[in-house]
Amino acid sequence: MNVEFVVNDYLLAWNLLFRPSISEDIQKLKERLWKNYSKQYMKIEKENVEILKYTNDFIPDDDTIYNFIFNTDEFKIVKRQTDKYRRFLMKIWDSHQKEIQSSLKELLRFKVENKYQILVVHPYLDNVEYLKKNPKKNVVWGKKEDTEDGLKAIIRILFTLVKYEIGDYQSENKEMVSAIIDLLVSNEVYTRLSGFTKYEEGLKKLKFLKKQLYPYWLMYMGADREELVSYMMRDRMPFDIDKYPVEKELRKIDLFGFIDFCCNNQRYIIRLNNLETI
Repeated sequence: MNVEFVVNDYLLAWNLLFRPSISEDIQKLKERLWKNYSKQYMKIEKENVEILKYTNDFIPDDDTIYNFIFNTDEFKIVKRQTDKYRRFLMKIWDSHQKEIQSSLKELLRFKVENKYQILVVHPYLDNVEYLKKNPKKNVVWGKKEDTEDGLKAIIRILFTLVKYEIGDYQSENKEMVSAIIDLLVSNEVYTRLSGFTKYEEGLKKLKFLKKQLYPYWLMYMGADREELVSYMMRDRMPFDIDKYPVEKELRKIDLFGFIDFCCNNQRYIIRLNNLETI
């Protein structure tokens, strides 16, 4: 998975103009622009889609607003802060890149050909988005909590990229697919990168479903009966091994195959008499 972290001036400016204001200075700037250039302001309301489609090749039909904001002190300050945030994310990613690539190769079992651009915006914008059907694999990224824990920030980004890669596969079973991606990234990859079990992490609404999938997930990773015990102890995720015959075929398929297995067998996997949460 090839990932690049960049700051796109047009996208940053658009987000400052149309997302909730990140400071009083930015709010005043928006009010000033609206007062003097309201028609031009309204005209670019949906240009974020075009910027995501074309990124470096994007050329606005009317650059009046952009030229104005690019030359303001307020924008220059925000851009410096955003670039510092970009370097922070990139440093954490680069320091774990070999482990990330190795884990993805082992757990996805298919080659990711796409090159992803993380279009970094100011973290206070608290915005993550992407276009599903876009030949340019671009993800807008800016999260407040990222600076509190850099490794966790990278895990959140990786979760988004894997979800983007899987796309609408088994779209009628969205929760099942999300739970599997959560097990892969938020739990197993995070555990490997941190050196401590992270199976308590992830989406809270999927905890019950992930618990049901967990034994099969271990089998997918290639665990035999003895290794199931080791994983349970590591992750503090107990289950009755005798009730789960080892599905050896799971270690031979890729993630799409595992998703199919779980979706096709969910009536047996989801055991409603076992309602504990992880």
